[in-house]
Amino acid sequence: MTGLSGAHWQLYACDEAHLQQLHRATGESLMILRCLMHRGVSSDAQIKDFLQPDFSRHQHAPQLLRDMAQAVARLQQAISERERILIVTDFDVDGTTSSVILSNTLKLIGGEPSRVSCYVPDRFTEGYGLSTAIVEKAAAEGYTVILTADIGIKSHAEARLAHKYGIDLIICDHHLPDGEDVPADAFAVLCPKGSSGIGYPNKDLAACGVALKLADALLESHPKRDLIIASLAKLTAIGSIADMVDVSNAENRAIITHGLMTLGQPSNNPGLRALLDIAQVKHPVTTYDVGFKLGPRINAAGRIAHANTVLSLFAAKTDAEAIAIAHDLDKLNHERQQIQQTLVNKILAEVKENGTNDRVLLFSGTELDGYHRGVVGIVCSKLVEQTGRPTFACAINDEGMAHGSARSIKGFHIVEAMQASADLLEKFGGHPMAAGFTIRAERLEEFRYRLNRYATDFIGENDLVRTFTADAEIKLDDVTLPFIQSLTRLEPHGIGNPSPLFLIRNVPLRSVQVMKEKHLKLYVGNLKKNLEAVWWQAVQYQPLLAQASDVSLLCRPEINEWKGRTNLQLKVVDVSV
Repeated sequence: MTGLSGAHWQLYACDEAHLQQLHRATGESLMILRCLMHRGVSSDAQIKDFLQPDFSRHQHAPQLLRDMAQAVARLQQAISERERILIVTDFDVDGTTSSVILSNTLKLIGGEPSRVSCYVPDRFTEGYGLSTAIVEKAAAEGYTVILTADIGIKSHAEARLAHKYGIDLIICDHHLPDGEDVPADAFAVLCPKGSSGIGYPNKDLAACGVALKLADALLESHPKRDLIIASLAKLTAIGSIADMVDVSNAENRAIITHGLMTLGQPSNNPGLRALLDIAQVKHPVTTYDVGFKLGPRINAAGRIAHANTVLSLFAAKTDAEAIAIAHDLDKLNHERQQIQQTLVNKILAEVKENGTNDRVLLFSGTELDGYHRGVVGIVCSKLVEQTGRPTFACAINDEGMAHGSARSIKGFHIVEAMQASADLLEKFGGHPMAAGFTIRAERLEEFRYRLNRYATDFIGENDLVRTFTADAEIKLDDVTLPFIQSLTRLEPHGIGNPSPLFLIRNVPLRSVQVMKEKHLKLYVGNLKKNLEAVWWQAVQYQPLLAQASDVSLLCRPEINEWKGRTNLQLKVVDVSV
């Protein structure tokens, strides 16, 4: 079956005999077990761990990270001898939450506020990562320890320079590409991947998760250690969800589950209270709330202005101060949304007009063309959703340097693809599915050619056809409040554990309504059972649906709360007529 979006639909083929065996052994519902088996969870022990993530039981010991003992000892020495410590992080959610975790922890164990400083590079004037300029500035200002988070794992030159100046560099990161070495001149490297991560079971820890591990080790003898770490898990959950870690991993699930639970409880931090309020997030807090309400507002500062606003939010002492900063973040997020949507529409119009035979798409332009450096990453994500192809997008500055982001599809390692053209790039790095890069504008066409030549060995025509796999087929009558509530046991959702997707065949289509000129609301069912089905960003399909009497839906049942009303609805992924 093919949907109106052009995507191919398929239904998960479950081992029915094994499903029944698990049902007898665990007593869990067949639907929950079917969804778990689709996610590779297929033993009694795995099912228990997945459905009952426990913050204390599923945490790995910090000391399993290779250089943890050296890092802790050096930071403790620096505090006891009143040395200056500079925390340098990325400007995204993972980086800024790491900054708050580390700075608060160092102060809790005796670090003087005047001697523990946070520095977030400016996206537009400094770019991503630890730079030699930052190291030189730190040396000039008398810092003897630089502690990074979410950056630094590829900073070989900066590590050498820090060593030359007598500065001990401690790196907390999670970006190490396969086969690469950590900076040899760093004093300590905390990373769950590569040689630093040998012995650490969770290779999918976010940088804020690494920061939490360091905080845990630093607080080992603190009388309120457990309470503090449990509280810091709130920030770790926000950073982990925003950085799209694998939530099928037991440790990540435990951190996120605990963090979401405590986010829904009263907070002592005025900044967090203000952020939750401006984003209209209420208990119970979900991964959707973090991923689409909290995360974008935190990220907006570094995308449109400067991420220092986020640090100021969490450092606010009064509600009035925090509310003012939260409003600033909210305004920046609205500005980001407008810039982003304008650029997405512009590029999609170009693709529709000109077509493309490229397996890998690359778009570029100046600020005047609408290519804002702060939004190209999100734009790439939207374009991958629309086209099903790995996508690169970059903003070209007045000096002819292009700063870009890339997003990929399953099976195409975006960093390895860039590694094959490393001679063209000024710098690059990231994850298999998401990365950033810098390149001279005159090299972009050669880069496009090489990316597509490289992709011929990894991306076939079938890989470019988007495929949706439903967990199960259900009837409209199955969509009840108890059914939807039962599915919440599978949370938290994200990479490795998407929200369950269901196929509903041949339901009567009563009417179609356009919302805000870009969304559709379908009224489906009969007099006995009918529901609203919302299809976001799908207004282009309205003419086709206007001719249909019945439809098949790929959808996610959900509880919708709006203006005091609660009702069941379907969140549509695709429709077939």
